[in-house]
Amino acid sequence: MRAQVSLTPTESKKLIGKATVKLDAVQKALSKGTIIIHPSTTTSFIMEELGKKTRGIACGVIIPRGTCFALEAIEDFNLAEGIEAPELFMPWVLKNGEMLNKVTYKKALSEIGPEDVYIKTGNALDPQGNVGVLIGSRAGGTVGVAYMVCRARGTHIILPIGLEKLIPIPVREASREAGIERMDYSMGLPVGLFPIDGTVITEVEAIKILTGATAIPISAGGIMGAEGAVTLIIKGDEKSVREAIQIVEEVKGAQLAKIKIPECFACPILKCSLKKKIS
Repeated sequence: MRAQVSLTPTESKKLIGKATVKLDAVQKALSKGTIIIHPSTTTSFIMEELGKKTRGIACGVIIPRGTCFALEAIEDFNLAEGIEAPELFMPWVLKNGEMLNKVTYKKALSEIGPEDVYIKTGNALDPQGNVGVLIGSRAGGTVGVAYMVCRARGTHIILPIGLEKLIPIPVREASREAGIERMDYSMGLPVGLFPIDGTVITEVEAIKILTGATAIPISAGGIMGAEGAVTLIIKGDEKSVREAIQIVEEVKGAQLAKIKIPECFACPILKCSLKKKIS
């Protein structure tokens, strides 16, 4: 059986969130272990699937005016001082399935091991399945802090990311062109691009995890709210395809919670070209 479906970026995030929580590593860590989840619009749907409420759903964001930070991240993290001390940022942390409050990366990472999980979305996905993360901190950002510790200790690294993030060149090649200190001009905060390895979960893997069916992307983009959408062919036995259709219909209409963005004149990030325009 074959079915054709279309998903907006937000609907894809919800689908990917459903699949991520089904992974064996996540289920085991929920029972006995630690899960560190970096705040993002994608991972907010993972928290939703786990029945956890959070303040704010994003850290760094890309908005029409350029690369930026969510207001909650600025308020909670004190970015005026803390952007160069990413280990002090507070991710979402679950210990044996229970949400912990106000735990810094430094504290959470000090206790993780090979049975624990680090979940981080990305900003770039290349055709080979490699993921890149934008970094707005000269100190390497939270991903620089967390990734090295997780790699050293054998912690599971899970990278939920939608096909809307697909770029046409290898992530490592793209990363050589980026860099905070290399930019002469930037729409928003200048950033670097950090290649990161882990278990990648796109819409394709999500369908396979949830139903066993095969998903094949056949187009991308759209209009009238479907900008960045992906259209998929789902194929397999009738049972798995019908199950996939049901899940896709369940995520249709998914909406993000409102994200607060700071006004440029009040933002503490000094290297943003937009702030320089109004100062």
